[in-house]
Amino acid sequence: MRGYHEGSIRAPPNRSRVTKLFTDVAAVPEPRGEIVGLWTRRAVMTIFAVVALLGLLDVFGQGTTQTVASTPAAVLSLTAPEAVRGGLFFQSRVEIRARRAIAHPRLVLDEGWIEGMQVNSIEPSPVGEASRDGRLVLSYDALDAGERLVVWLQFEVNPTNTGHRSYGLELDDADTRIAAIDRDITVFP
Repeated sequence: MRGYHEGSIRAPPNRSRVTKLFTDVAAVPEPRGEIVGLWTRRAVMTIFAVVALLGLLDVFGQGTTQTVASTPAAVLSLTAPEAVRGGLFFQSRVEIRARRAIAHPRLVLDEGWIEGMQVNSIEPSPVGEASRDGRLVLSYDALDAGERLVVWLQFEVNPTNTGHRSYGLELDDADTRIAAIDRDITVFP
């Protein structure tokens, strides 16, 4: 057998002596760096928790508000969030109630509707799309007095798209303005 020498027997270590060494060690005060690091970690985790809580309470968007413009020709209403977060999906709902016949209804959307947004769907689909001075124009079939048209627009916000932009729209009969809504949307990171 290797390591075995005749006449040498090893005694097991004295475990009570090792344990006693640890009880004799005096409490060493924590260095300042460890205390600062501990409080820094706590502060950062608290900030993350507060941001998550504010998001759950809908401080950063997704809650919808309704804006209405009423004229003798039509009632135009927009139900949409005033603030959204990057990367999330949201919906805007436009409702038109014709008070008189509208031969060529057109929704003219401000640039902020499309800028930095992915359009997932527009239902019902417009019969035509065009651009007017950088604004998107959606054309629909004629509306008789008393008819109602509801348009749902679904979007996804590009994650790098942050800031404040115009989210207004107008209802035109061909090129004649009937009603308009002036609104803004804020995109948080």
